[in-house]
Amino acid sequence: MSEVPFDCQKAWDYIDEIYKDKDTPRLEEYIQATGLDRFGPPIEDEMARLFKLLLSLVRPKKILEIGMSIGFSTTILALAAKRFGGTVTTIEIDESMVEVARKAFEREGVSDNIEIIVGDAIEVIAGLESDTFDVVFQDSTKRGYPVMLEGCIRVLKKGGLFLVDDTLWPPIRPPDEWNDSYKSIDKFNRELLKFNVESTILPIGEGCTIAVKL
Repeated sequence: MSEVPFDCQKAWDYIDEIYKDKDTPRLEEYIQATGLDRFGPPIEDEMARLFKLLLSLVRPKKILEIGMSIGFSTTILALAAKRFGGTVTTIEIDESMVEVARKAFEREGVSDNIEIIVGDAIEVIAGLESDTFDVVFQDSTKRGYPVMLEGCIRVLKKGGLFLVDDTLWPPIRPPDEWNDSYKSIDKFNRELLKFNVESTILPIGEGCTIAVKL
């Protein structure tokens, strides 16, 4: 392992400068278009770039998203899936986000590729058929991550891609300062290894887990 100090922020800034004209939509402009000040935090531009790359390889027909918020990640997923005639089913518990997201989907030309389910994701996933989705993206309440883990794997097809946001929260603070969300993510990270998947955690955004169901 190299002992040369590495400035991650400089690396991120460098990468952002290279891709800023290619990334579309970009998170900052997407947020400005909503006119909102408070909402669940979306994925970062670098995460969106990773998703577009991965989905171009998987060529998904059916994607499940857990946690829509303002719909930035939903749009990224739908734009990628649209190239292959695919659709995104997204679950969101906050009804106030739905109209905001719908306007964004219309603006980005992906309304026909997205189905919104308003409700508790734990209950919704329990009612979904097994082996249904090519991709599952988890970005809901962190306390729900370990609770929904088995369901997320169950509805994913064999060979399907499981993407999870914010999985590097635990290293940010010492364990004695962890709240329920930090503890839940740590539990999720460890329990995922018990399932029949190949996985890794990438230090992109606040951590992104990528897993493939075997």
